[in-house]
Amino acid sequence: MTRLREKGSPSPEGLYDLVNGYIDKSGSPVSRSGTTLDYTLPTGTKGGMAFEGKIHVFAASPVTVTNPKYVVDVLVHPDPHFAGSIVYIHFAKPFLGYPYVVAEFSNGDVYHYWLQQPKKWSANTVYGLNDIVQPTVANGFIYEAITAVNAPVWKANTVYNVGDTVQPTTPNGYIYRIVSTAGASAASGSTEPAWPKEPGALVFEETDTSTVPSTGQTQTTSTSTVIPASVADRYGNSTQVNNA
Repeated sequence: MTRLREKGSPSPEGLYDLVNGYIDKSGSPVSRSGTTLDYTLPTGTKGGMAFEGKIHVFAASPVTVTNPKYVVDVLVHPDPHFAGSIVYIHFAKPFLGYPYVVAEFSNGDVYHYWLQQPKKWSANTVYGLNDIVQPTVANGFIYEAITAVNAPVWKANTVYNVGDTVQPTTPNGYIYRIVSTAGASAASGSTEPAWPKEPGALVFEETDTSTVPSTGQTQTTSTSTVIPASVADRYGNSTQVNNA
């Protein structure tokens, strides 16, 4: 670059000024690519991190973005009554396969988050207790299975009818339906059985299962048959059998 002036017109090979550009190997000036606006993020989002082909930004509550290149991850404050926002992201990078984020909230609290990336929800799929999924259309949240349905908790010595449903006193993600009883109705056992977690498995309570297979714990209360005092002639002459 030179700003010297010769008599007459300036030299065509001279360069007086250059902004946002550079000189290539051939000596020609080239305009430097500038920064262009890709997308204006909604109010309430903070930070930014590239992860799995997306730009992840963070918010304290759900925020809708219309650009598919961007994902809003919701960082929930531990206090369920907190109604503020995120004011600063101190750190956001992938760590051991998941985003690790340090966020500061509007009340001054700083919390660390290690964001799981579960599989997307799918129809007609069996999910067990504590399994986590995310929606097919991301909304910033993931969801954990805490119970299968709202069935009453099993109780000891309680009359149940065919068709009634119960769940274990300690939920395991399954419910159990009474499919048969000794009569029109029957009472549950005095001790809670072990609940199998295989779909279609059966549990038998307070019954003699010598002829009935069971996949769960069996509480057997039937009394043993009393052996007669004498069986000498029950199967013929025992004296002849012994002598034989």
